[in-house]
Formats: sequence, structure tokens, C-alpha cells
Amino acid sequence: MKVKKSKKIKSLSDHEKLINLIAVQGEKDISKLLSSIDRVFIELFNLKESELPWLNTNTDKEWDDFMRKSRLAFYRIYFELIQKERVLH
Repeated sequence: MKVKKSKKIKSLSDHEKLINLIAVQGEKDISKLLSSIDRVFIELFNLKESELPWLNTNTDKEWDDFMRKSRLAFYRIYFELIQKERVLH
């Protein structure tokens, strides 16, 4: 059964993986959360909004892939941090 799940996850796009990870956390306002992640990229890496591939369709494929994977990785780190701080009763 794990193999089946693993193949299903591998077939998802980076954006779909990100949305699924956010859904697992139970976040209600996904667009607000994604916007806050975008703000981190803009401020931390000194990017312009037009340089974010999900806001600009005229970007290089390699840049698009890199940024989507970075966005997913950034949220995954944040998600793991939240999981460590969570107390189960």
C-alpha cells in the first residue's frame, strides 16, 4: 500500500504537493498563507513580484521549477517546525 501512495505523491506537481501539505495542517485561508510565503521570497531574496513564476507566466522553465520547489521546501520546513511545537493530548 505504501508503494501505491508513493507513486501517487510522485505524480503530483510541486504546487499540488504544497496545497496538500497546507490542507493537512488545516489552514483555512490558503491564499493568505501563500501570499505570506511570497512576501518572504520577495524580502529575503530581494525579488520583485513579477519575478515570481506563479505571478508571471513569461518565466524561464528552469527558474519556474526552481522557485516552485523552493516554495514547497520552504513551507515543508515551516510545517515540520509547527509539528515539533504542537502538543498532543
